[in-house]
Amino acid sequence: MRATTLALGAAAICGIATSASATFVGWFFDSYAVDNFAVIDVYAQFDNATDTVLNVFNGQISITDGTGFHHNDFNTLSGIAGAWNVTGSGNIPGVVNAAIDSFVLIGGVIGGTNSTSLDPSFSPSTGPFIATDAGWFNSNPPSLQGRVNADTLRTWVARFVSVGTDTARSLSFAANMGYNQGLGTPAQFAFDNGQGFGPTSLVAFVPAPGAIALLGMAGLLGSRRRR
Repeated sequence: MRATTLALGAAAICGIATSASATFVGWFFDSYAVDNFAVIDVYAQFDNATDTVLNVFNGQISITDGTGFHHNDFNTLSGIAGAWNVTGSGNIPGVVNAAIDSFVLIGGVIGGTNSTSLDPSFSPSTGPFIATDAGWFNSNPPSLQGRVNADTLRTWVARFVSVGTDTARSLSFAANMGYNQGLGTPAQFAFDNGQGFGPTSLVAFVPAPGAIALLGMAGLLGSRRRR
């Protein structure tokens, strides 16, 4: 079972259309299981095919029961703490598996060619937890790596993995975001609410059957689909 959830942006909630925020719809969460691992992929959802994510910042991200996130990358292969930058992840059968690796990114592909970098606030940059106010950005904006997918109008910004699928633990996610419409266009900001970070969303890792809504300060819409 795969569950999807959309956390509405401030403009959508209030019914306010402004040039600075109208094109950002909200954070989109895709929750599903991979073997004995629960996974949540986070996307920035827009309504314009030219929208391009530049950075995510002031992150407040954790698992509600206090446990950490699971890594499976080239760092863990060497016996050290897993890295949060997607450049350390990959897919080599029997070696590393990005499907069960936690990482952050600004669009693009998994692996060393991705131009995502971590802010200095993302310290430590390895281990099972994310530092308060952590951020990450596209270090090569001309690449347009953060541009939305033409079909879904989403940009992938993170993957969070938890061990076990028989639990009610949830992802607690709040962050601000910068974006524009491509080269030469002004930067805009989502969830710049003067509190340092955006409204919090609580998203269940692999929700139980029958769940039709998830709680969040921003207000959430829940839906389920089977594959």
